[in-house]
Amino acid sequence: MRAVIIILLIAVIGFLAYSFFTSLSEEEKTVKALDKEFDQAVSDFLRALRTTAGTGLDTTSDVNDAVRKIKKVKSELRTLMGTLQEDSAIEMGQKLEEEIEEFERKNDIEEY
Repeated sequence: MRAVIIILLIAVIGFLAYSFFTSLSEEEKTVKALDKEFDQAVSDFLRALRTTAGTGLDTTSDVNDAVRKIKKVKSELRTLMGTLQEDSAIEMGQKLEEEIEEFERKNDIEEY
């Protein structure tokens, strides 16, 4: 019984230490939130294209909404990049910016 309590205590301490050292800063959380928004917009974009290809229905408005979301994330990211102080958050932002530009290039999304 005593061994089980010690093992549980060590596990809890290990979990707390892991959580403490791997937590994200506020800047990193903000960039991560934009990354999630971008991922959702990409998912919406691809879903609209699949619907068009599979059914032949006009989903232009769905595609436009997804593109608008992507542009919004890109704009917010550019604004945020000017205020970031932490190297890790800046690196995350640069990576996201590259992903957005690559997606736009591959899908012929124009700058407007």
